[in-house]
This record gives sequence, C-alpha cells and structure tokens, in this order.
Amino acid sequence: MASAALLLLALTACTTVQVDVPAHQTNTPGHFTEISPAHANETGPTDLARWWRAVPDPTLQALIEKGLAANADVRIAAAHVREARAVVTQAESALYPTLAALGHAGRTQQNEAGVQTPTQVQAPSSIPGLPAINLPTVDAPRLPISTYSGYGFAATWEVDIFGARRSDAQAARSAALASEERLHGAQLMVAGDIAANYIEARSLERRIGVLQRTISAAELLQRYAQGRFDAGQANRYDVDRVNAQVQSLRAGTAPLQTLLQSRLRRLAVLTGQTPDQLPQLPAPSAEAPADGSAIPTALPALLPSDVLERRPDVRGAAQVVRARAAQLGSAKADLLPRFYLGFLANDGRIEIGDVGASGRFTSWGVGLYLPIFEAGRIRARIRASDAQLEAAVAQHEQTVLTALEDVENAYGTRRALDQRSDQLRAAWTTADTGARHAQRLFDEGNGLLQGAIEARLKALQREDELIQAETARALVTVALYKAVGGGWQQP
Repeated sequence: MASAALLLLALTACTTVQVDVPAHQTNTPGHFTEISPAHANETGPTDLARWWRAVPDPTLQALIEKGLAANADVRIAAAHVREARAVVTQAESALYPTLAALGHAGRTQQNEAGVQTPTQVQAPSSIPGLPAINLPTVDAPRLPISTYSGYGFAATWEVDIFGARRSDAQAARSAALASEERLHGAQLMVAGDIAANYIEARSLERRIGVLQRTISAAELLQRYAQGRFDAGQANRYDVDRVNAQVQSLRAGTAPLQTLLQSRLRRLAVLTGQTPDQLPQLPAPSAEAPADGSAIPTALPALLPSDVLERRPDVRGAAQVVRARAAQLGSAKADLLPRFYLGFLANDGRIEIGDVGASGRFTSWGVGLYLPIFEAGRIRARIRASDAQLEAAVAQHEQTVLTALEDVENAYGTRRALDQRSDQLRAAWTTADTGARHAQRLFDEGNGLLQGAIEARLKALQREDELIQAETARALVTVALYKAVGGGWQQP
C-alpha cells in the first residue's frame, strides 16, 4: 500500500491539468486626461480608505462609521464572505484522506428456522372495537444467545493526480476573494451614500434658511408696494406682481422641507435604523461648517493603474476570472481517470452460548474510475465552463473600462463645477455688495426702499444658486472618491 501511495504521489507531482488565467486585452492609459494642470500636483486625502476623516465634520464621520458597522448591505456582504470561506474549507477537505471510526455491538437469539424471535409469543388479550380473543401461548425452540462486538477505523483518499480537486479548491478560494471584494464594494457604497445624503441634507437646511430670508424680504416689499398703492403712488399691477412673487416663494418651502425629511430618513436607514429615527444634525460651527465647503477641494491625483488596483469591482471581476479558469481545469480533469486508496481495520469478538472467539482483520485497496461513455456530459460541461470563462474575461474588461470612465467623468465634472462655483461666488459677492450699497443709499435718503429690497432679493437668489453649486461640487467629489476606490480597507 505504501508503494502504491508513493507512486500515486509521484504522478500527482508531474501530471496536472491547469488552465492559465487569460490576460485582459484593455490597454490601461498612463494618465487621466481630465486632470487639469492646476490639479496635477494636488494631493487629496492621503487615507483613501477613510477619506471622510479629512472632512472637518464630526457628525459626518460618526454617521459613516455607524453605517459601516450597522448597515444591512454591509452585514449581508459580510455573511456571504463567511459562507464563501466555509465553502473553501469544504473544497480543500477533498485534498486529504477521510478517516472514520467504526464500532458495533449486538445480542440475538434465533429459532430453528433462523428467524429472530422472543422466547415466548403472547397474543394481546383484546383489540379495541372487537370481541376479546384468547390465543394459546406459542413456545419457540430455545437456542443459545449470541453476542458480538467490534471496533476499528476506515480511511479513504482520492489521490488528485490530475488536479481536479485542487482546481475545485482554487475556484472556491477565488470565489471567496470575490466575495470579499463585494464586501469592500458595499462598504464603499455605504460610505459614499451616507456622505452624499448628509451633504444634501445640510444644503437643504441652508437653502431653507435663505428661502425664509427671501420671503421676509419679499413680504417687506409687498407691504411697501401696498402702502404706495394706498397712497396713490403705484398701480394695481405693481401690487399684484409683488403678491405673486411672495406666493411663489412660499410655495417653495414645503418641497424643500419634504426633501430634507427624505434625506434624513435615508440617513437613518443607511445607518441601520428605522426611517422614523431621524438623526439629529447639530448646528454648524466655525470648526464644522457642515456644508459643501467642508469637503476637501484638493483632489487625489492618481494614475489609472492605481485606480484599477483599488477598485473593489475590478479586483472582484479579476477573482471571478481566476475562479472560472479553475473550474475549467476541473472540468477537463473529469476526462481523465481517478485513483482511490482505501484502508479498513477491524477488531471484534463473538460469543455463542459459552463459546467465544476474537478476530482482527485489515484490508486495503487501490481503486480506479475511468469514464467511458457519459453521453457527452463531461465535454458539455467543458464547453459551458469555457464559455463562462470567456464571459468572465469580457466582464472584467468591461469593469475596467467603466472604472476608467467613472474617474474621467468625475474629474471632468469636478473641474467644470469648480469654474461654476467660482463664477457664482463672484456673482453673489457682487450682488451682496450692491444690496448693501442700495440699502445705504436708502438709509441716507438718496434712494427708494423698493430698490434696496429688490437688490437684496437678487443677492439672496445668487446665494441660493451658490449653495446649489457648492453642493453639486461636494457631491461629485464624493463620487470621485468612490470612483477611485476610496471607502474601504483590508481587515
């Protein structure tokens, strides 16, 4: 048996069916074209795994950390990782011998016909629903009582000469790594979604505040127009125009409040709470402005190769390709013979009456299984596995292209929003300065109140536009962190 095992092990070392992992055909560019020269030397958060820690907002940091610990999507992905690791253990167990302990004991008595029977057979005295029937007692011939007992162990092993079981184990390991990357992707998405909803909630709070100030200014203009009309200095059209403006501004309050509540409910669900448990957002402070300006303006200047190494979806797609290649190797190995080793050892004793005997025996053997006719099942599985590998390679290439596209779009959009924010900030500064000048002229008696109020309304409109532009820039920055693979780290 030892010689046979050594021979099979020698064959295992030199004969293996293996499928090489195909290389993807996508040419990775050397740099991103949408990174402007002004951003080329910028360095964003150095810790992309926890990029939100660079944001001076403790509330945002606490919400993201809570979401990573309690979010249902993250917990589901973590459970799938544990499941995949257990499957790896199952697959790897096929590479080793199986040992089992055996044990048995019994006691019997037989009649002359060899039928097991008790010493006396007694019929029941009555059966429910029928008259009582008395049957005679049946005496069976008595033979000596026999007892037996034994114990031992058995061992079996499929010697993986052609690598079928090793391929199965490799496929399971790659699938487990792909599950881990899906967990990383879930963490990335949860961190980004919490940040995006938080930024929008804070933006809506600011816009509601600006809208309230705008309504107050419009109501002052409404009273001014009504007073001039009552004094005969204005016509009804002037009054109606201001009234319509006030009504339109008031109509915008409810949608903003509803949108704010929906963002807070989303934050509650993302952090593992029920929608009615809305998070309490503290008032902004100088240290934690809690608006779009809190998001770092410096961008992570990464190379495409760096992004592809960090993106969980790209890494996971590569592991799927490895798993499919290993499954193809296992399918091809099914065409080849399988070899088995077996061993059984048993020690037992039997007693019949006063006579007893003990015995011990061992047996071993070598088995061979060679498929001859399978009605095309094995080759069909090979073709299916080959098609799955081809699809996995194409999916990996598509994932790479999508990742590069996401980063290019995020860089380009961020650059455009930088320009828009700068222009809107200049417009708001000019309008705010003009409103203060108009108010000063009225206070000095050199201007009308209507002009001062209208100038203030225009400045508030520019402020609302600036808030929306800063929010959009902050949101696309978060999208950029997600696109470059920020938001997760190895355990």
